[in-house]
Amino acid sequence: MGRMFAALVVSCVAFAQAPQSEIAAATKSPRLLARYVEMHESAFDWKSLWTALGVQDPKVTHSPCGDSNPCSCELVTVSQADQEILIIRGQLLRMHHIYLRYLRKPNGDWQFAGERSAFVNEYPGSHEVTRVNGRPYLKIRSDHSQVGFALLQEVEEWFDLTQPGFRPVISFTSQGSYEPFSFAVGRTVEAQASASQTPGRETIEIVLNVHFNGIGLDIPATFIGIYERPSGARAFSIRRAYSDPDRRTAIPTEDLEGLGGPDLDKLSNERLVFYALSGLQTIASGSDEEARQWLKLVLEHVRDTPEKRALLDLLRRR
Repeated sequence: MGRMFAALVVSCVAFAQAPQSEIAAATKSPRLLARYVEMHESAFDWKSLWTALGVQDPKVTHSPCGDSNPCSCELVTVSQADQEILIIRGQLLRMHHIYLRYLRKPNGDWQFAGERSAFVNEYPGSHEVTRVNGRPYLKIRSDHSQVGFALLQEVEEWFDLTQPGFRPVISFTSQGSYEPFSFAVGRTVEAQASASQTPGRETIEIVLNVHFNGIGLDIPATFIGIYERPSGARAFSIRRAYSDPDRRTAIPTEDLEGLGGPDLDKLSNERLVFYALSGLQTIASGSDEEARQWLKLVLEHVRDTPEKRALLDLLRRR
């Protein structure tokens, strides 16, 4: 009789569990949560998930998947760092992929360590676990495009998985374009990053290939950015930048960040004219009237600089 009563009590408690309690139980382990998500792929309660994880300000405010966009999961095991990363995503474009990081505690339990989101639209998005300077890293690529503003952009973020939390240690534009043809010099960019290490210091070198473009303009250029962090620091900071692969000509580090950092549309028109000057001089002194008219429009949006004055002088000579 006692055993029957105990079983009845347990059954009643299980039956009475609210979805919030079920999700809270599932969040104790990345594998449990993955199974729970896939069992509720079309009716997943994101608000309850954020509450159970203790995320007060999630990076996305709408449901990344569920309803007519069923959720699916991928579990990435990082054996060297004793952790797992659960990726939750839908099947449609124009959606966020959610990354949930879990660390295994000394007693074998799992501890939630942070969340990130990666938008997928013009660029498909990707992730990779690799080793950088002997440490496990997660690299995430996501879409930061703003089509209405002529900006196509894929941003790459690197996460050092030996550190607590879930914040990138470096971010840059891996590929993209910004082409406001009517009022500024446009450009396409593509970046490659490599890492090295010396005693007490880690370095990431970014080689940024840029094509400055516009009507009658196509100027290739290569820039170098040197990012460093001393031992014990969290993130990398840009230390030096150059406008040639041989590193003969130093440039302001903020220009390198504007050309190929995560904010691709922040470089001023004046600096764009400075870096594309050789091609703009060819247009100003040439006979392509369409290109010359475009250049005049561009210069209307440029403050007074030596480069602007030189170009206006060339335009007046013809």
